[in-house]
Amino acid sequence: MKRLNGGSLFNPKYRKEITSEHFKEEFACTGAQLISVVESLKGRLSSHVWYGADLRGAGHGGLQRIGADSELIEYCSKVDQFLSGVFLCIDSRYTSQNFQEIALETEDPPFRPIDCEGVLLEIRAFDTSYFEIYSEDQELSGSKA
Repeated sequence: MKRLNGGSLFNPKYRKEITSEHFKEEFACTGAQLISVVESLKGRLSSHVWYGADLRGAGHGGLQRIGADSELIEYCSKVDQFLSGVFLCIDSRYTSQNFQEIALETEDPPFRPIDCEGVLLEIRAFDTSYFEIYSEDQELSGSKA
């Protein structure tokens, strides 16, 4: 695989699925639920920046910078429910990469590598059904593949 950024690939080994039952609600993938997930990660991640892709189900496109936790929370507070979405949490030491060339979709295969340095975790929102959290760190995302 050609490496666009010349650095390390993100190769997640662990995945956690979060359904509406976790939130004791009828539906999943609401903005408020993603806020809850982000808040549950506070203090467990190094300094980071959030990026998003496929946020409206528009298909491939480069990652767009969202910002710090507070900016992601503000963004999510304006969203009733995500139909799709990929959110990458990237260590702030690696934010000078060309993210426009990193195309991601919610429906990409599970555990696919991402040609990007410093990815701490990935959150995907699936069609109002569930979230998936992927990480190389079992403590952050849960179960092994």
